[in-house]
Formats: sequence, structure tokens, C-alpha cells
Amino acid sequence: MAIDNQFLLILTAGISTALAASYLGVFVIVKRMALASDVLSHVALPGMGLAILLNYDPMFGAAIFLIAAAIAVWFIEKITTLPPESIIGTFFVAALAVGVLLVPDEELLESLFGNIFAVGFIDAWIIIVSAAALLIFSTIISRRLTLSIIAPDLAKSIKTRPDLAYLGFLLLFALGITLGIKLIGSLLMGALMILPAVTARNFSWSMKSFFAISAIFGAAMMTIGIFTAKYFAFLPGPSVIITGIVFFAISLLFKRA
Repeated sequence: MAIDNQFLLILTAGISTALAASYLGVFVIVKRMALASDVLSHVALPGMGLAILLNYDPMFGAAIFLIAAAIAVWFIEKITTLPPESIIGTFFVAALAVGVLLVPDEELLESLFGNIFAVGFIDAWIIIVSAAALLIFSTIISRRLTLSIIAPDLAKSIKTRPDLAYLGFLLLFALGITLGIKLIGSLLMGALMILPAVTARNFSWSMKSFFAISAIFGAAMMTIGIFTAKYFAFLPGPSVIITGIVFFAISLLFKRA
């Protein structure tokens, strides 16, 4: 299995994305939005289809649709009593129907499952830099965001608005999903956020350890998944996610009381 500079760049892009995604995954688990957040990732599909039809980069279309969906979910939840999973579920079925109609058949599989080995030099560097910026920003706001999720009343006392913090989380999540679209696809990107976090939850003893262990597992599952896909000629997206599932299954054996 030959390893060249292009492969190392792709691997770096994958690990960078996994670090940012697994860090954000902690907020997903703490807010108990694992299923809803995974469904939200599928909203990228019609944006990708529209971008392909208009000869734009699919990541650009995915980003627009995901950010718009995040703002719409926040706004609808703010003015109604509907739970977020109901709102996101509605967006999901609409997005899936429109996406399947818009995405050409030959592009559908790659849109759903990604192909990290097809990522170009410029795209890889855009992903690396964006993932680093997303991780840094998430770290900066992590304390206030965590407080807004766990204790909204206490957050208000230190002049933190839980509703705006929640909007910030949804926007970060949308951007995190966008980063991984080309790597493992819209269908599996939500799992890249959830699996490292739920695995880390079985080993962590504090919020700091929760973030750190989640990031470690995210990087590990991406690395092992990519090497497995390259060696056995598998699709990289499913290889990464299956690796994460194995990690989670192992973590259940060591679950803290």
C-alpha cells in the first residue's frame, strides 16, 4: 500500500474534519440531539444537487442549505412549542425528496457516502484550514455553550442568552457537516459527530475529558477507516463509520459506573 503526499494531505483533511466534528459531537450528546442532529445533516442533499446542476462546488450548495436549515429550525422552535426533532424531521423528508430529484444518478452515491480519495489539493487545504478555524472557535465558546445547554437560567445570570447560544450551536453544526460532505457524504457525516462522542462518554470523568477523548476517538476512527478503505478498496465513508461502531461496542465493555 503506497503512501504519497496526496494521500497524506487527504488523511490530514480527514483527521482535521474528524477533530472538529467529534468536538461538536459533545454538544450534540449533552443536548440530547443525537438523532435530530444526524437527520439535519441530510438537508445538505438538495443543496448539493442544485449546485451540481448549476456547475458549482457541491460543498457550496450544501453549506447554504445547511445554514438556512439551521436558522429555520432555530426560528420555528423559537416561535412554536414544537420539539426540535419534529422540526428537523420535517426538513429531512422534504430535503431527501428534493435531493433525490435534483442529484444526478451518477452523483447520488458519492453525495450520500462521499469519496475522500477524490478530494483535490485545493479542496483538501480548504477543509484543513476551515476545520482548524471551526475547532478553535468551538473551543472558545465551549464553556458558555455548555452552560447554556446544561443550566440556561445560570447562563442568563452571566449575560449569556441560551437562545443565541443554541443558534450558534446549530450554525457550527451546519458548518461541521459541510466540511465532511466530500469526505464521507451527507448520509454518514452526522454519525462522524455522534459516534466519537457517545464512545467518549463511556470513558470520560469531566467535561474537559469528554471533549478530549471524543476528539481522540474521532481522529482514530477516521485514520483507521481511511487506511482500511485504501488497503481493501472499500468506500471510505462506510469504513470510517464501521470503525466508529467498533470503538463504541468496545467502550460498552469499559463503561464507567
